[in-house]
Amino acid sequence: MADERSGRDPSAVAAVSRDVARILSAKPPYERLRLAHEAWELARDRLGAFMAARHPEWDAVTVRRAVAQRLLGDAG
Repeated sequence: MADERSGRDPSAVAAVSRDVARILSAKPPYERLRLAHEAWELARDRLGAFMAARHPEWDAVTVRRAVAQRLLGDAG
């Protein structure tokens, strides 16, 4: 089913384009690991900011707990 705003089918989204895969495969393993770690930190931090904005009554510990639950697969 297509997203009404974008007109795209979310199930048809490719994880990585061929160009990106080629570029990443040329990087040494430590560089790919660094990029993956930075992406994880960015996702965690952005989710934390979203949760804090959505629930201003939550303290920092509650926000961190909610972020951890979401990242561990419990969408609650």
